Amino acid sequence: RISLSRNAGVASDAGFEIGDSAAAVVRHYGNRAAVTPHKYQSTPAKYITIWTRGHPPASSARGIVHEVGGDDRIMHIHVGGPSIQYVEGCS
Repeated sequence: RISLSRNAGVASDAGFEIGDSAAAVVRHYGNRAAVTPHKYQSTPAKYITIWTRGHPPASSARGIVHEVGGDDRIMHIHVGGPSIQYVEGCS
């Protein structure tokens, strides 16, 4: 898993960066975007997950999670395998 945070200066393959709006991500991915509540923050915080290859629990699954904060903006981007679902980080 690779995670981007605070002023990373790196964009996702779709061009999204830290600080971009959650609505833009959902618009871009449409029904491929799975939106789930954030574990530690209240709405509008959420996770927007897109699987680009396979689905967990397959270890070959690959995807991207846009972690959205209370301001409805991307605060972290996680890319990689099934570990992108870990809310406390990788183990």
